This record gives sequence, C-alpha cells and structure tokens, in this order.
Amino acid sequence: MKVAKTENWIFHSARVALAFTALVSCQAEEKATKKTFPVVKVPPSTIALGSCAHQRKSQPIWDSILEKSPELFLFLGDNVYADTEDMDEMRAAYAMLAEHEGYQRMKETCPILAIWDDHDYGVNDGGAEYPMREGAEKVFNEFFETPENSPARKRPGIYDVRYFEEGGKRLQVLLLDTRYFRGPMVLLPKRGRNGPYDRNLDPEVTVLGGAQWKWLEEELQKPADIRIIATSIQFLPVDHNWELWQNFPHERQRMLDLLRETKTGPVIFVSGDRHMGELMELPAGDKQSPGSPIYEMTTSGLTNAGGGQKGEPNRYRVSPTNFQSRNFGLLQIDWATQVVTMQLCDIDGKVVDEYKADLSQ
Repeated sequence: MKVAKTENWIFHSARVALAFTALVSCQAEEKATKKTFPVVKVPPSTIALGSCAHQRKSQPIWDSILEKSPELFLFLGDNVYADTEDMDEMRAAYAMLAEHEGYQRMKETCPILAIWDDHDYGVNDGGAEYPMREGAEKVFNEFFETPENSPARKRPGIYDVRYFEEGGKRLQVLLLDTRYFRGPMVLLPKRGRNGPYDRNLDPEVTVLGGAQWKWLEEELQKPADIRIIATSIQFLPVDHNWELWQNFPHERQRMLDLLRETKTGPVIFVSGDRHMGELMELPAGDKQSPGSPIYEMTTSGLTNAGGGQKGEPNRYRVSPTNFQSRNFGLLQIDWATQVVTMQLCDIDGKVVDEYKADLSQ
C-alpha cells in the first residue's frame, strides 16, 4: 500500500530534524578531534559568494564554486527556504542543506560566513513583526556555529563582523541583519511590472534598528584596507519596487551619510535575494556619492534564479544586464593594488560578467 504524501513528508522531516540535532550535539566533539577547515591564507584573495539555495533542489553549483579554490565563502541569505514558525521544521530545512555533498565539501574547504534573508529568517519579505525571530536566530547560530563568545550571541539579531589580517593588510567583512529590526513595508496601490512595494517615508521606521546602526558606526571607524558589507537586500538600486534599501529611502540615505562621515573610502556591498545577478557602481562623481565610489555585486541564486524582469531598470548597473540563470559570485582581490575584480559566474563556473573595483582611492 502506498504511503500518503503527507505521511512521507512528516517522516522525512522527522528524520532530517533528528539528523540536525545529532549534527549540532556532536559539534563540540568534532572540534576537539579535527579542524572545521584547513589553514587558509589570511587575508583571503579569492572570496566566493552565493544565496538562495533551496534545500530540496539539486545543488551541483557547489562543484563549480569549489573549482575556483575559494579561501572564504559568504552565504548571503535564503540559505534555506523554511518559511515557518515551527523551529523543528526550520532545523529540518538546515539539516537537508547539510546533507548536500557540495555544501559538505565547501565547509571542509574554507570558512563560511553567513547572513539571513527572509526565507531562512522564517517569513517571505518579513521584518520585525515575525513572532519567532528569537527562535530563528538560535537555529541560525547553531547551524553556522557562531562562536559561543561572539558578541552576536549576546544581542538580538545576527549582525556581526569579521577581520582578516596579516602582513599589514586588513580585510573587514560586515555582516548586516536586514530582517530582525526592519519596519513595515508599504504596498503600491497596484502591483507594477517591477515589483509590488512603494517607499515608506516614515522617518521613524528602520531597516537596521538603533543598536545595529550604533554598532555599524563604530565598526566603520576602525581601520581596514578593504571593506565588504554583506546585506541580504540590494543597497544601490533605486529604480525597481521589489525589496531593497530604497523601500526606506531615509535609511539608505543614512547609510550614504555614514560612509561619508566615517570617511571609509570605497566599499563593496554584496547582496542576494533577487534570483538574478548583476554588478553595480555608484561613481564618486554622482550626486548621491559619499565622496568615494560604492560598488555592489548581487549574486542570486545557487538554485533559485529567474527573478525580476530581464533588463529591469537600474541606473547603477555596469554589467550588460541582470543575469537570470543560476549563478555565484567571486571577489578576486589584488592586495598589492587594492583592486577587486568582481566576477559573476554561471552554474558551470564560466565568468559571465566582470568589473574592477579600485579600492585604493
């Protein structure tokens, strides 16, 4: 007799949830017996990036990423698709990601740093209204093994920072949380071709929240040769109506003002979410520029691609178009010149778009 589809799902969910629990419970023992990843060059010269990896779909793209010999991988959100208020279901989704051979090999190859977006946060396009955000944060920290002594473990939200330093060269990687504190979205009266959201002009509504803004200001004042800011939603674009910082224009402007006031010099934003890939630059001479160019790479997704509209308007795009197929990103850093080559790669590892970001200015 055939087992009902629902029963199959319940059985599988229980199995993978048990696997996740076993994985977490034995992490301390594993760390005592072997290294999570081999010794790597610090700071890294090749950083791989990706987002939007549905745990139920095949993930052959990890093979192409690994062929690039990354020294660091940045997971930019929608690392799994959970969309639930049940933390056992969320753990089951992460357990399914952990079962993918490619992800296992990536974890053995280099460090993985992560932020979340909406589907691994727990609700589509969600923000501070999500009732299980504390539970989701706990599951996130368990899976990505946030160190127990990390400040990120002791405060609301998953925002964090990592420094990689050696030989007088210092890389700062800022990991933003654009979900936990984010205020309400505003819908357009009628959904348009380029998205459903209007701009929320309420100056009291936030993306990052007061504590995260204060933390970010302090971190941006610290010295770094190269700064990478990971944000799950796009920062630079202003021309579409999907999720992006421009949904809250006063918060986007606050970021630009902060970069100007702290005199960071050029920075690179990396983002996911959009199920497509593109490269962008806000030139130093632009009226919105904080005085130095700002670059951005959106790379999405590892399994889910084909979002938005092909040729969607974006005044800051420097790649030929928004790439609609499965993709991942690479940041190739020349530490001698401080030039970072941003590369967007397809599922086979072919470079489809490339742009050089000069961070020496």
